[in-house]
Amino acid sequence: MNFRKKSLLLATIAVLMAGCANLVSVRHIEPPNAKDTFTRIRRVAVLPFENYSESKDVDKSVDTLLAPALRSEEIFDDVADVRFTRDTMRKLKMTSTDILDREAVRKLGDEMNIQGIVYGKIVGWSRKDKGMPAQITMDLVLVEPTTARVLWTGNVTARGSLTFDEVLGWGPGDLEVDVARKAVRKLVRGLAGDIRDTRGVEKKGIVAQLRTEQAQERKKLDELKAQTGKTQAEIDKAKAEAKGIRDSASKDAEKTKNDLELQKAAFEAEKSKTQAAQQEIDQEKLKVEVERKKVAEDLKKIEDEKKALDEARRKAEEAQKKAAEPAVPPSTPPAPPALPAGAPPVPEPASPPPAGTPGR
Repeated sequence: MNFRKKSLLLATIAVLMAGCANLVSVRHIEPPNAKDTFTRIRRVAVLPFENYSESKDVDKSVDTLLAPALRSEEIFDDVADVRFTRDTMRKLKMTSTDILDREAVRKLGDEMNIQGIVYGKIVGWSRKDKGMPAQITMDLVLVEPTTARVLWTGNVTARGSLTFDEVLGWGPGDLEVDVARKAVRKLVRGLAGDIRDTRGVEKKGIVAQLRTEQAQERKKLDELKAQTGKTQAEIDKAKAEAKGIRDSASKDAEKTKNDLELQKAAFEAEKSKTQAAQQEIDQEKLKVEVERKKVAEDLKKIEDEKKALDEARRKAEEAQKKAAEPAVPPSTPPAPPALPAGAPPVPEPASPPPAGTPGR
């Protein structure tokens, strides 16, 4: 084969390979509804892919490729693998991503403590056939759990490429898993690039907002400084007035203190006089009490003597009455009652005259 034919063959093979290695993708990112919508998405969970193709189990192959691809782009701090997400879905009784509503997405986000959910579906999958490369079409979605808002969507169709060996019949071309890996890588790189760009915009907006807030705070600070200066002058004036009031009050207090001390000294002197007078009164009262007791004792003694005299008089009168009564057979007269001490002696009754003797 001459050089011209070889060059033509190589060119034909290159064209065939280029045509078969085609990647077509469409993606869309929603404008952030907050200043840090994409910046704060740091932990995401990968949900199992839904398979809408006629080939079975192709979703499992894609599931194993997505989480590593996301980690390799380093746009998230943590990516929860499908096997962990399946456990949580079973716990929340979720069987499919097709039935995810707002409440289910919110519960999933709360349960896994994540800020983003990544899931997708395989729309078409044609296995590699003789002379035809494999082809896959798939969708990918990023959802915010707190609002159930779709933040990013992407679609890709990937076809396998024909190698020199396959064109020449020497060996196989790309395997089906290689085509799936290309599709996943294409979607993930698109997602990562869009998120980085949006985060850059958010960062600029945050920086601009911070600068605006800083300028506003600086303006407020300047106004506050001016107000503070005015207030400080008023404070200084008030301090001077307060000092004058304190000095005047101190003088008044000192004078009042001296007056109080003089009044206290006069009161103490008057108190001493009053105490001395009270002592004299107490002594006089004591003397009067002694005299009163003495008088009371004398009165009691006189009263006792009076009672004794009255008793002696009563007895004398009784004796006289008995003496005046007719005579009774002689008998031993009763002994006269004893007289109290100091009482005058009672006179003895006169003896009756002898019989026959006339009375005087």
